[in-house]
Amino acid sequence: MQGLKVLILCSLVKIVCLQGVGSGHNGNLRLCIVEGRGAYKRGAKFCPILDEESSGVECVLGTDRLDCLRRISKGTVDFGAFSPEDLVAAQWADVDVLVTNELRHRVQDYERTVVAVINRRLVVEGAWSLGSVLRNTTLCHPGNGVNDLRPLSDTLAGYLESLVITRSCDPKLSLTENRIKSVAEFFGKACKAGPWLPDPVRDAELKHKYPSLCAACENSACDSLDRYWGASGALLCLVDGAGDVMWGELGDVVAYFGLNSNSSAFPSSSEFLYLCRDGSYQPLKDNNRPCVWLNRPWPVIVAKRKASVAVTNLITSLTDGALFDGHWHGALSALLEVREAPTPLYPPRTPLDHLAGARGFREAYSQSGCDPPRHVTLCTTSLLAKNKCDWLSEAGAVYGITPPLQCILRENEQACLAAVENQESDVTAVDSDWMLSATRDFNLKPILYEVTPIVEKMNTVVAYVKKGGKINKMADLRGKRASFPRYDGFAWHSVIQYLNKEITCNEIFNYFDEVCAPGIENFNFSKEIVDKFTKSCYLNEDNEKAALLSLVHGNSDVAFVSMETFNEYQAELITLHAEQPDIIPLCPEENAKYCYISWANIGHLYATKNLTQMRRHEITNVFTKLDQLFGKHQPFHNPMFSIYGPFNHQINVLFHNNTKMLATEEIFKMHPYDAMPLNFEIRILNNTIDNCQISDSTFSKAFIPVPIFLTVILNLVLCLIMLN
Repeated sequence: MQGLKVLILCSLVKIVCLQGVGSGHNGNLRLCIVEGRGAYKRGAKFCPILDEESSGVECVLGTDRLDCLRRISKGTVDFGAFSPEDLVAAQWADVDVLVTNELRHRVQDYERTVVAVINRRLVVEGAWSLGSVLRNTTLCHPGNGVNDLRPLSDTLAGYLESLVITRSCDPKLSLTENRIKSVAEFFGKACKAGPWLPDPVRDAELKHKYPSLCAACENSACDSLDRYWGASGALLCLVDGAGDVMWGELGDVVAYFGLNSNSSAFPSSSEFLYLCRDGSYQPLKDNNRPCVWLNRPWPVIVAKRKASVAVTNLITSLTDGALFDGHWHGALSALLEVREAPTPLYPPRTPLDHLAGARGFREAYSQSGCDPPRHVTLCTTSLLAKNKCDWLSEAGAVYGITPPLQCILRENEQACLAAVENQESDVTAVDSDWMLSATRDFNLKPILYEVTPIVEKMNTVVAYVKKGGKINKMADLRGKRASFPRYDGFAWHSVIQYLNKEITCNEIFNYFDEVCAPGIENFNFSKEIVDKFTKSCYLNEDNEKAALLSLVHGNSDVAFVSMETFNEYQAELITLHAEQPDIIPLCPEENAKYCYISWANIGHLYATKNLTQMRRHEITNVFTKLDQLFGKHQPFHNPMFSIYGPFNHQINVLFHNNTKMLATEEIFKMHPYDAMPLNFEIRILNNTIDNCQISDSTFSKAFIPVPIFLTVILNLVLCLIMLN
């Protein structure tokens, strides 16, 4: 379905969506673009112009910026526009590309230049170290941004702090708390307003534990509504006398104090100085080259090596007069977000060499961690998922997510669950079919859930029957033929749980006349039992579709599958090889509104039950930050990486494409989840699953015949008794 949507989109907007093609049509240069949101959604508008006016350039639609980088490295596209953070990821991943042009928007060497400003009263005569100047002072912190447009991302703020403060590595604290603790212990007090963590509960806990970091704020909430939050807020904090020192963008400092103006309308700059990294200081006024702590480079054009000269020539043709000409030059400029004539780099450079010229930027991404190093390890079950996980790890590291994500590969879900149980991995992502097994067989517990508010996209179990038959209510299913996607899976246990409200465990397994439950052959049952539970199955690689097709082709009277699978059937996206009969849902009497027998979230991140509170916080923080940066509500106008997007043209890799966000079990207390009955996960969390749903023993008693050799022995014993 997702692939069909992409093809339709590409057809409508004339964006090339070919996979693995080495060069453009007619020798055209191929531009990889990532569709943005709102005003940044430009492909549909500008790509057709490139095609219609024979520009020599054609568009290729990428999933995200790192997807475009991979395509350039593989040679399937020729060039694209990227941020300096993308270049850091390219450098770490050893992607073979060249930087050909800078996309400057103003007449300055760097897009962001970070300086430190202090109150003059802190300065004493003589040589002083940074530590002696700043210790026990009050910090005006602009707050950490979650995107690359703010001057202080988590990574850059952490780097600036590391130049002044000794790292804390308390093994009993998370890395995030260690960092917060070290700042709190170094400065006397501070205003570090805004969120410290994505989880509001944990955020409040840390602010309560380290109140000095909010002591200089105007309100006790210490949130992003505070007067001293943000770039201008930090400057206001300094000028108001609430703090002694701040880090900020040079352009903001110049504008705030009116350093390029002779007007008296601006605050006086005479009481403040630039603080340099070596502990020296400089005046604010009449200082055209202040000491800089950190530079962030401009966005750039990146090309594959073989196309670098042609790309340089093309981009250089975007002169000031052609940027907004209403023709293909203007269209290309809009797609690349060019606002001034691009600056060519002669010769083109590797990402490493290009970043080396920006003071502190490359060093910010190569900070040493605590010893021994910590990681959060995610177990994957395919090479494709492992590859996506590795790229997610690179993207997360660029934005300072700690501990860094580490990825391992095992052969299947069962092996990954065992790896978590054996502490070879911290977490693994599995779907609903593994929920009960993860808890029952591996002693694991969900730490996060893949959530969507749309019922049709959740994991649901619905009873579907043919329209016009004799089955009109749930009670009519007794003695009928039933098909399940999988033995011991979500649908299997949901139905058993539902039936167990009315009948005993022993009766449940005789409730249906025939049952199709593929996967039972992997359990320790006799051949007779395996045959009984698989003979009516419809063979298909997709178990959900196979269960529905068993109903369609008359092998079963009822199929227990999800709403999503049924909707695909309704949309004629399932190959039938037969006439399509009318299929309808059979709603439980107590759930006529939603019609499902049971529901669960799309996916689950499982960890061991015996996690320490600190480790639980650490793992939760890593994945919620990854979700915040690269999920459905990521802060960039076009995504660097898409955690829930397609990967290498495949959907549902590592995480599900329908996921809206990752959430803790607190989600069950929120709308609409709190009003939805028959949730399977809550039953597992509350340990209210009946014994017959967890153990095979009842099934064995109900179905497994007495082995022949036992029957022979019993008969011999009876004969001997009779003879005596």
